Amino acid sequence: MTELAGARPRLYQTPSSYYSMIARLALAEGGIAYERIFVDIHYRLSQQQPDYVRINPGMTVPTLVLADRVLIESRDIAEYALGAATDAETKSWVDLHYSYPIEELTFGGILARNPLARIMIPKRLEAARRQLLTHAAQTPDLASVYEARAAVFAGRIKAFEPDAVVKLSERRRAEAIGFMDRIEQTLSDGRAVLVTPAYGVADVVWTVFLGRMEFAGLGAEIPKRPAVARYWSAMKARPSFPAADIWTKFHIGRLIGGILGIGRG
Repeated sequence: MTELAGARPRLYQTPSSYYSMIARLALAEGGIAYERIFVDIHYRLSQQQPDYVRINPGMTVPTLVLADRVLIESRDIAEYALGAATDAETKSWVDLHYSYPIEELTFGGILARNPLARIMIPKRLEAARRQLLTHAAQTPDLASVYEARAAVFAGRIKAFEPDAVVKLSERRRAEAIGFMDRIEQTLSDGRAVLVTPAYGVADVVWTVFLGRMEFAGLGAEIPKRPAVARYWSAMKARPSFPAADIWTKFHIGRLIGGILGIGRG
């Protein structure tokens, strides 16, 4: 897994992962061929294995392995594929997107609506935290990396505390709707892309964001905003959208297929 040689990039990713979708969409738009490698972040916790950690110390997906370097952030992958966000308008849109903790919308909503999830997900997070500390004890050269990641999980456990998660979910939903209002205002002049004159990194991240709005049960907000609805329809019609496998709903069969090593991965 650590070998960098070879002309074809390798994308370590998870089909349902929000940030993996950003990477896949950017690479599809950039016309960059790559090998797609499934990382089971849910059951086997493959992202915690030492060989993966040595590639991506953040233990996240996606990771793009190139012949000369490794990119471990979806933003970096998108800018590799489509060019860096150097103009102020594009940078502002991309910065806004990455300032928003999308997992608090997704998991916060699940926890707020499902009492069983409020019991099970914190337990799962705690189990992952303990497993990270076990890895730290067993892999001394990576101990500090595992301990830092365990601290991240401790923060998530606190953020998703059952008594507070309903208010957290409400706040993140309100913020997400506010972002759609901002997109509506920007697109109301009839432009086809967020930053004229051409499709770019801002369109990649906000297309995936709109997909997550449907996934998170906020899809009904899109038709209320004519310019957003027009833009969303146009983005879904691009060849890159199906090629990138953007999830607007949960596909349990596809996820299981990846875990079992069958299907698209």
